Amino acid sequence: MTRTKAVAKKTTEKPSKKNLHSQKVARKSAPVTTGVKKRRFRPGTVALREIKRYQKTTDLLIQKAPFQRKGNLEMI
Repeated sequence: MTRTKAVAKKTTEKPSKKNLHSQKVARKSAPVTTGVKKRRFRPGTVALREIKRYQKTTDLLIQKAPFQRKGNLEMI
C-alpha cells in the first residue's frame, strides 16, 4: 500500500472568545522563576577537587588528641 499525504482540514469556525480568554489567563499565571539555579557538578567532580585540595595542605583533618587516642587503642 502506498503512502499518501494527509490533507489539511479547513475550519470555518472562528475561535470563541471564551477559549481565547482562558488561554491568556493560563499564560499569565505561569510560575515565575526567581533567583539563580545552583550549579550542579557531574558526579565525582567535587570529590576529586576535595582530594586535590587536602593533598596540597598539611593541615590536620582530625584533631591531634583524639587521633592519638585512637592510635593507642589499636596498638593494644
